[in-house]
Amino acid sequence: MTPRAASLVMALAALVAGCASPPAVTEPPRPAAVAEPAPSGVVALPSPIRSVAPWDDGGCPGVCVCTERYCLRLAMKDTTFRERLPAYMEACSDAYAKAIVPLPVPTERMDIYVFASRDPWEAWTRRTLGREADLYLGLGRGGFTSDGTSVLYDIGRIDTLTILAHEGWHQFSQKSLKEPLPTWLEEGLACWMEGTRMNRDGQPTAFRPWRNFERWNEARNAVGNDSTMSLEELLETSPQKCLERGKNDLLTYYAQAWALVHFLNEAEGGRHREGLRRLLQDAAAGSMQAQLERVAPSADPAARKRASRSRSGTLAFRAYFGDDLKGMSEAYADFLEAITRRGAGDRIWRGENPLSEPTPAAKASPAPPASK
Repeated sequence: MTPRAASLVMALAALVAGCASPPAVTEPPRPAAVAEPAPSGVVALPSPIRSVAPWDDGGCPGVCVCTERYCLRLAMKDTTFRERLPAYMEACSDAYAKAIVPLPVPTERMDIYVFASRDPWEAWTRRTLGREADLYLGLGRGGFTSDGTSVLYDIGRIDTLTILAHEGWHQFSQKSLKEPLPTWLEEGLACWMEGTRMNRDGQPTAFRPWRNFERWNEARNAVGNDSTMSLEELLETSPQKCLERGKNDLLTYYAQAWALVHFLNEAEGGRHREGLRRLLQDAAAGSMQAQLERVAPSADPAARKRASRSRSGTLAFRAYFGDDLKGMSEAYADFLEAITRRGAGDRIWRGENPLSEPTPAAKASPAPPASK
């Protein structure tokens, strides 16, 4: 694997897991990703494992597990957790391919490394990436995705599951889509895909992208502190630029990108959903950049081509969601404020859209206990 196709944007996701700032308002804590109650009468799914072999380069005795879609080299010391990851990643892959619009599943198995700790991960990264390794080693805890290969290390069950789902989307998009998405959508979808969870018995649950208390909490803090980005700023910036301003700005960026995907998929009666679907379909088919080139405002052909290939800016947003950026920015700001109002955390905890009508079960069930 070489880093030539790697994106710094992809690797920056590693900074997010486990580093959220303290909440500004007391809300119910999100339960552990592996502690969700198992529904009664659920039958365990057939094992997705096709082959297992030893893997001794991960910092402790590990295994190389091949499933239908993945080749997972796993060296975490928690063997029970390790045994659950193949089914978890297959569930993640289903979400990537089906959650918004059908996308092509990569025909070759995707490679994922999870080292036992940072030291063997760092040694592998230096050995494999050479002089470019420092770019990734300085980005924080968790890992990165380069050339369609995700290289992580164990940072605890909950955070490892979160970053696997996040980096797994980057891996899937690099392998599946013929053209890269705009950065705001690529990162927003990676955060949105973190909604894959586990039951107590280790079986993946139904995909619930709203069940992301960390992203919601960061969005709530930004709204409460009056530090949110405008829609135009969100579209034009990048994780790199946010990181230069500090960790809080980076966390706000990811939270707002997560919320933007929800806005485009569900807000205002779902009227933006078709544009989101078309954007993804065009990127998968390799026709997105041609569409952007056609609508780029410059009369100069070279400038139009450069604009169509930029991964930041408002061009893609205008092309697929309309020219009323001011109106969309106001609607998005209203959406952010509405989903982070006091009491919305109960719905987020249940994995529900806080603006939708609660399900009968949610109405009948007690609210989760408030944190102390």
